Amino acid sequence: MLRNKRFAWTWAAAGVFAVAGLIGACDPEEENPNPSNQSDAGTKTDAGSNTDAGSNTDAGSNTDAGSNTDAGTNTDAGTNTDAGTETDAGVDAGTQTTLPLAVDGTWAASGYMGAGGQGGLVDEPICHTPRPGAGLGNCHKFTATQKQPDTAWAGVFWQFPEGAWAEDPRPGFQVPDGANAVTFYAWSESGGEAVDFFVGYEGKDGFTKKINVTLTNEPKQYTLDISKIRYSTVGGGFGWSAGGLDVKPLVLFIDDIQWH
Repeated sequence: MLRNKRFAWTWAAAGVFAVAGLIGACDPEEENPNPSNQSDAGTKTDAGSNTDAGSNTDAGSNTDAGSNTDAGTNTDAGTNTDAGTETDAGVDAGTQTTLPLAVDGTWAASGYMGAGGQGGLVDEPICHTPRPGAGLGNCHKFTATQKQPDTAWAGVFWQFPEGAWAEDPRPGFQVPDGANAVTFYAWSESGGEAVDFFVGYEGKDGFTKKINVTLTNEPKQYTLDISKIRYSTVGGGFGWSAGGLDVKPLVLFIDDIQWH
């Protein structure tokens, strides 16, 4: 009998523990029995916020690469003052370097020839009123007279450098590309004189162009056509010569001489 009672108590105890287990399993407060153990998987701080990868401060703002101050402003290269203005090369020692190019102020009327080299030529800055054409350069009134019995002619070469003849080894003036004519106005006091006008030292400059005209007593424009001439540095920028000084002196006016 005692043995049967022990057996009955044993089963009763087992039933109590079983019921307690079922109640524990159904308790809502124990639905996630181990929330603290799920911190890494639930919040996943390192993977979810991914602070280093998500904000990626160094790569996202990339201050050095994004603003790139030195490369963006590039002040020295952008303004490039010395190369852009090119003051020394642009003005070329005070002379004009663009077309149209005034002969006076670039070449000098220094190459006196014939009676001119003997003191028989006077150059005065006397202008016609109004000045013809664009009035570039200087006005010239040349008075040529015979000084020696065997020298009945006179002339002038406009030279660069001043006083440099064809045999002078110094280079002439670097004329800008694109000129196809040398034009000028000429007239004389009485009209009717034959005068040669020319440009270029044939040997030194590699070309020469000449025309012969009969002057009137009013300003008239004349043209030396250089459209088919290849030039570079030019020592003889312009010139004229005339004879007949044994008959009478020559009074010649020239103005607005230009390359264009």
